[in-house]
Amino acid sequence: MHVYGELSGTLSKGLTLQGSLSAPQTIEGQLTIPNAILPPSYEGPYEVTPSETEQTLSTEFLYMTGDITINPIPNNYGLITYNGVTITVS
Repeated sequence: MHVYGELSGTLSKGLTLQGSLSAPQTIEGQLTIPNAILPPSYEGPYEVTPSETEQTLSTEFLYMTGDITINPIPNNYGLITYNGVTITVS
């Protein structure tokens, strides 16, 4: 015998299920909440300072435990160009 019903609600961060259960008849069974399987943790730096070369934080498919901080461009940063005659620092 199949009994059809509906369970609706939300699962909060503290793993408490809140909501309502409605059915035309009695619903029997067991509600289980499996443990979350997290991806591997990101072990790289969480702080980056801009530079003249591209930087990649390899975070794809990894679980991160904090925010990434991007530092301001250092005060002593300058772009040096040479056109064959003149050196320019900007």
